[in-house]
Amino acid sequence: MRRRPARPALVAAVGVLTLAAAGCTTSTAQSSSTAGGTPAATSTVSTPPATPTTQQKQLVVGAVYDHTTLDPTRQFDRTGAMLTHALYETLTTLDADDPTKVVPGMAEYTISPEGKWLTMRLRKDLVFSDGTPVTTDDVVFTIERAKGLGGPTAAMLGTVGVTKVDERTFTLTSPGSNFALPAILANPAFGILNAAAVRSHGGTIGPGDEASGYLSQHSAGSGPYVIESVRGTSEVRLAANPMWRGTAPAFTTVVVRNLPPAQQLDAVRTGRADLVLDLSPTQADGATARPPASAVTVTSMRSSTLTYLALDQKAAVNAWTANPRFAEAIRRGIDRDALAQAVPGAASAPGLIPAGIVGALDDLPAATGGNGSSGSSGSGTGTGTGPSGTSGPSGTPAPTTTSSSAGAAAGATASPTTPSDGTTTGADGRPTPVVTLPVVPAHDLTAARAALRSSGYKGQPIPLTYAADVPIQGLPAGTIAAAVAKQLGEVGIKVRLDPQPAQKALAAYRAGLTGLSLWAWSPDYPDPENYLAFGPGGLVGSRAGFVPGLDPLVDSLTQKARDSIGDDRQIAYAAWQQAMNDRGPFVPLLQPSTRFASGDGVAAVPGNPVWTVDLARIR
Repeated sequence: MRRRPARPALVAAVGVLTLAAAGCTTSTAQSSSTAGGTPAATSTVSTPPATPTTQQKQLVVGAVYDHTTLDPTRQFDRTGAMLTHALYETLTTLDADDPTKVVPGMAEYTISPEGKWLTMRLRKDLVFSDGTPVTTDDVVFTIERAKGLGGPTAAMLGTVGVTKVDERTFTLTSPGSNFALPAILANPAFGILNAAAVRSHGGTIGPGDEASGYLSQHSAGSGPYVIESVRGTSEVRLAANPMWRGTAPAFTTVVVRNLPPAQQLDAVRTGRADLVLDLSPTQADGATARPPASAVTVTSMRSSTLTYLALDQKAAVNAWTANPRFAEAIRRGIDRDALAQAVPGAASAPGLIPAGIVGALDDLPAATGGNGSSGSSGSGTGTGTGPSGTSGPSGTPAPTTTSSSAGAAAGATASPTTPSDGTTTGADGRPTPVVTLPVVPAHDLTAARAALRSSGYKGQPIPLTYAADVPIQGLPAGTIAAAVAKQLGEVGIKVRLDPQPAQKALAAYRAGLTGLSLWAWSPDYPDPENYLAFGPGGLVGSRAGFVPGLDPLVDSLTQKARDSIGDDRQIAYAAWQQAMNDRGPFVPLLQPSTRFASGDGVAAVPGNPVWTVDLARIR
């Protein structure tokens, strides 16, 4: 069946990373795509690794577990996505050598010109691990079960409907344009389930589903691996799927162990692990400090992870984070460039969309929007202000701070005006979103302190909550939190660090009970629409009490970004991010690097921005 490609979706591509060449002391492992100026991955080799032999059949991977289930539909964590990607196939996937591209997975597809329907046809040779053929009924069950369970997976699908045409053909429909749907379906959460097997173990469509326990111990998919055993929260052992008809994986057994970050480098050095995923910058720097028992290769690359602060907008949760002037003090008080310098390999994040994905503020062309102003690719240290208007995130007048230090010191604000819809009229007569300078509020201690004074803040302790036991790309969250607390202390904000176990912190955050918190977000799918989750009423926005109606300008720009098509998307999403930077409840901080360490039994690690590494393609 003919396939019409969806709109381009650029990500910070990782591709297959060749870790080393024999006889070299250093090597460069370049990704197949460096979209958006993505730096090439680099590898530092402590000793020349040997070429892996065909006799090595077991791969041991060390990682910090952040998953609580292996039910593909219910998991939305890094290690969960990595494991379920190996166990289940998806209807579409990301190109193995260029993750910027969505390609057919289990099915060829055709998308309509307006993006409202997607017709898909399954490959003929598809079978589950128990030998039964994959049919449209399995697809329909998987999609409907995802919608019935609710949560992040259902939120990604939204109002998408699925209709069976025949045993191999089906149509997915959306009430509006949904060009991101092919990319969405590549997420491992949409791994196609063996409907009969899942139903026989309590699976159903709706809140009564009880199959998660079974799926956390047994796989019901068609991927290259099956679950061999699960040992609590310490180890998952995968075995090659005997019914797999694709390229055979290099390792017949994969063991993924829950390994604390501090132990990971030593595990590779001593041969207790072949690959570890949570190397800190300090560990990476020290990897070649002493001769290891076996060769160690360290590979670094820019991730697509966004690190950000969330400020709850509900006064009942925290009156200060809901105060627009207090929020302005935080925005002006954060020095992203200084944070990036303190975190090796990290880049400052000028917006919510990471560099490499369409709409990223780093990737703005020289002229943007109808006003012809230039985009800022740094931390927003230019002059001028962003969109101004009467309605801030809490429904109160949102002051516009001038770039003049004298004016800022006096707490100067602009006269309230009616907010525009964030557009101007282009040469073709169509509304065009406007991007102004700076694209992110500039670091300005004078302005930050003036905003803090006008907020009424009197030095009350502000808890900064974060997950203490799950690193962010190998870096302890507490390290970033401490740096943020120090910067805000210079403004006059008394931050109290509030480290919590990840499950407790995440539960409170998802319930909207955390005032100021530090989090990281990795893409669910490589399309800017994914980041509208931060917008009013979105999955993440709602957690911070950011609901439609609080800020009409942001509401308007969110819808314009969602409706944008083709070349218009870059500017539409850039304008949305600028409004979010000025008025939203999130403060983008960093786009960190990720670091893997491998032993001499591993020659290449196929990285991916969604599922971290492709276990079946490691060689």
